[in-house]
Amino acid sequence: MKRLFFLLLTCLFISTSAFADKTKFTATAPNVVALGEQFRLSYSLNEKGTNLKLPAINGFQILMGPSTSTSMSTQYINGKMTSSSSYTYTYVLLAETEGKFTFDPAEITVDGKVIKSNSHTIEVVRESTKNKQQGTHSSTSAQAQRITEDNLYIKVNVDRKSVFMGEPVKATLKIYSKNKNLVNIEPVKLPTFQGFLTQEIERDSPSTLTGENVNGEIMYTFIRSEYLLFPQHEGEIVIEPWEMNCIVQLSAQARSRGFFDDFFNNYKNVRVPRKSKPVTIKVKPVPNNAPASFDGAVGQFKISTSINQDSVKVDDAITMKVKISGNGNMKLINPLKFEFPADFEVYDPKTNQDLESSAKGMTGSTTFEYLIIPRHAGDFTIPANEFTYFDPKAKRYITKLTPEFKIQVAKGEGGVSSPTISSFTKEDVKFIGKDIRFIKTNNFEPIYKGEIFFGTLNFYLAYILPLFVFILAFVFNRKRIKENADVAKMKNKRANRVAMKRLKAASQRLHANEKEAFYDEILKALWDYISDKFNLPLSDLSKDNIRGILAEKGVDQEISDDFMTILDTCEFARYAPTSGSSEMDSLYQKTMETITKLEKNIK
Repeated sequence: MKRLFFLLLTCLFISTSAFADKTKFTATAPNVVALGEQFRLSYSLNEKGTNLKLPAINGFQILMGPSTSTSMSTQYINGKMTSSSSYTYTYVLLAETEGKFTFDPAEITVDGKVIKSNSHTIEVVRESTKNKQQGTHSSTSAQAQRITEDNLYIKVNVDRKSVFMGEPVKATLKIYSKNKNLVNIEPVKLPTFQGFLTQEIERDSPSTLTGENVNGEIMYTFIRSEYLLFPQHEGEIVIEPWEMNCIVQLSAQARSRGFFDDFFNNYKNVRVPRKSKPVTIKVKPVPNNAPASFDGAVGQFKISTSINQDSVKVDDAITMKVKISGNGNMKLINPLKFEFPADFEVYDPKTNQDLESSAKGMTGSTTFEYLIIPRHAGDFTIPANEFTYFDPKAKRYITKLTPEFKIQVAKGEGGVSSPTISSFTKEDVKFIGKDIRFIKTNNFEPIYKGEIFFGTLNFYLAYILPLFVFILAFVFNRKRIKENADVAKMKNKRANRVAMKRLKAASQRLHANEKEAFYDEILKALWDYISDKFNLPLSDLSKDNIRGILAEKGVDQEISDDFMTILDTCEFARYAPTSGSSEMDSLYQKTMETITKLEKNIK
């Protein structure tokens, strides 16, 4: 009986949830209206409903409504017909009181169920006398004069102008217009955000002109794009201006008005250039009392650690996962360094990221997977570890501990633990017996002391061979002198050799774990290679024109993108927290491959 009751309750819950998900009841209205302005409040329903109940509407007068409109659509997909209906209930309201008002959800009945809409907030502002006077103009010249920096401008809005190192800044490129006659925009120059690591925020729906209260006046705004900016160094960083052409539609009426002029108007589009003002961001260093376990993580995080098994045999693999989730500079978090037992062979952790950039910042999780292989039997302990991050809201460091894991390792097949060789690392393994060499036993003929050298073949070769070598050296030297005279050709020829020397120096920095010097050598190798290969002075090169130069030389787009990505990674990593050796080694290999591909691909 109880099982039947729970089954019926579950079916009722599922059917109610499905009904709630299927039926949508939405309220729409302007966000901002002027005092005395008429506007529409609409409720849309995708099912036929009855008994519509409005919430209390204070501060507004209902002039008309509800007027009901119905639309239906039918589709045939793969021979299957689907149909949908939409019902809209529209009211015309008059704003009578200045202030901000929130409409509670409206209610409507669908198939005996009461459905509620969303709530909506409307702000009523008083229209200035200046705007009313501007509305009386009608000629083209008068309208053009009304397009000023006060009623049409663009801005870079930031959510904060002072942040800690590693704390993101949300930047919004926004257009402000006093009228609704903005019909299009043409990008001229977008900011490069020099000094920041940028991540564009994907928008769920295209941006539209939206009313907004700006200093007590109604402005229609349009969001061009939004970014999360992660500072790369401390101090003041300036966001350079961005430029845009705004296409505004104006009414062009004839000077002499005729009978039909009251019924027909001509319109023309006017291109209005606009430029924003620079914005300065102050980047503060994190406090200097950081614990030893702090590795550059800034934000609010949670950490969880798990292993797939704690009782294994020798040479069986164990997977340990460390998951860090939250909001902050998730891309800059490095793997935790655990003190594994000496009898464990541990591989470099695998990193998996599930991140999303939104208006709230970069959220999601980063998971590190450690592959562990025990080589001897016994009871072992993976000690607890610390993960420390800086919370910019609390302005303090927070340390969280991972749990301690007990591992029991049993003997493998045959009752043996493991070959003795397993105590060495993969690089230190030696093969016994290869260092002993046999004495050479090949036959040889001794030279007798009394043998005559004059007149023998070796005698004549002793004169001929030096003469031949001298002639070859003379020809080669003449050729070398001629090639050295052509400076551009010499630089082109030695570009790859010079780049490889730089990369060799970078390899030495990599093994010495000198992070900044390593990235400097990589950058010098790339810049010097382009300079020598195309005979261009370093002062004339920049990230903006390198892509164009590579395109002119017929370089594939993929190779060009890899080259620019390496430049961006090096510039960012010089100021980022310490990178792991695996990331530096991967960058080194990718640089070698990219230069090799460039050498083969350049036409």
